[in-house]
Amino acid sequence: MIKEQSILLDKLKEVFDPQSGIRQEAWKMLLDIGLPTKKSEAYKYTQITNILEKKLNLGLSEENAFNKTSQYETAGSHLVIRNGVVSKEDSKIEDGVVIESKEVTEGKHDPFSLLNTVFSPEEISIRVEKPSSPIFIYHINSIGFSNPRIRVSAGKNQEIDLVEKSFNSEGTFTNSYTSFDLDVNAKVSYSKIQTYDDCFVHETIFAQQKRDSRFTSNIFTFSGTLVRNNITINLDDENCEGHMNGLYLLDSKSHVDNNTSVDHIKPNSYSNELYKGILDEKSTGVFNGKIYVRPDAQKTNAFQSNNNILLSDDATIHTKPQLEIWADDVKCSHGCTSGQLDEDAIFYLRSRGISEKNAKAMILTAFASEAISQVPVQELKDELESLITQKLL
Repeated sequence: MIKEQSILLDKLKEVFDPQSGIRQEAWKMLLDIGLPTKKSEAYKYTQITNILEKKLNLGLSEENAFNKTSQYETAGSHLVIRNGVVSKEDSKIEDGVVIESKEVTEGKHDPFSLLNTVFSPEEISIRVEKPSSPIFIYHINSIGFSNPRIRVSAGKNQEIDLVEKSFNSEGTFTNSYTSFDLDVNAKVSYSKIQTYDDCFVHETIFAQQKRDSRFTSNIFTFSGTLVRNNITINLDDENCEGHMNGLYLLDSKSHVDNNTSVDHIKPNSYSNELYKGILDEKSTGVFNGKIYVRPDAQKTNAFQSNNNILLSDDATIHTKPQLEIWADDVKCSHGCTSGQLDEDAIFYLRSRGISEKNAKAMILTAFASEAISQVPVQELKDELESLITQKLL
């Protein structure tokens, strides 16, 4: 193993206490694969391993600002998770929603999912036995290194709406893993707000779909010292739909990296991906989106779009949309744009008596609004509109 990889893994090895064969297998695989280095193409612009070697404090433990007022008031199930463990006394779960704490099962074989498999205290299973209101998930991460792990099972013909927020203490590193298994004709909407000041976050989201199912992810990022989102959707049957919507409004020195993958495996599937970014001051955004269309996935429709507005000469965006197609009867497109505000539009609004500040805010709000249009929970949509307004005014 090369030195760049071993420093952090050696530090983690000091606290690793294997409790099951699965964890031991994941650890051995992680040692073989190694953590991303400067030469890792997928992490080219996000040097997370180097940063963690310098910043990770395994002994850190602080109070967290989370309290009952941080929860949504909407009817539904409210699940509180503290450092990867269900907090029963703080949670309120409706009838028909089953929350279980289980031994960790094997994760996917990328480095940070394996890291989560090794160190996650428990796997939190969520399943719905009858129609329910939205499920709200609140993570309180107050230790130096936390590994929340959730597995959501959507049964045949079920519809599930999940909303997730995290409250991370300063200086912490959170490495989360959330997976979704969608049965025939299941529909899942997953929305997450990311406001991560002065902490480091790596989040993995993985969805496996069966016939006629629909999965939608909505990821909204407003701050973060370093945030990496790995999102993968496998359309593993006919007539599946996969949707990814993302919005990142960044300032200061925030760094957010969205790495997405949609894999069309069977025929007649559809995917649509829309990510929008507004970057100010010295912030950095990364978008790396991949669409795979396998040889059997004829009649695939796949679309991908990444659009960015840079408000500062010091703001940076790295964007790389990619298509890999092995079928010949498909409709696929991708594209990206990066630029500044339209001066003609600003001039037009100012000629109508609108101040320059408000004119810019109106244009940017209109630009961002498309990314939140698919949010199904009204209280979340109201919060997003408020956060966008605070950022832009």
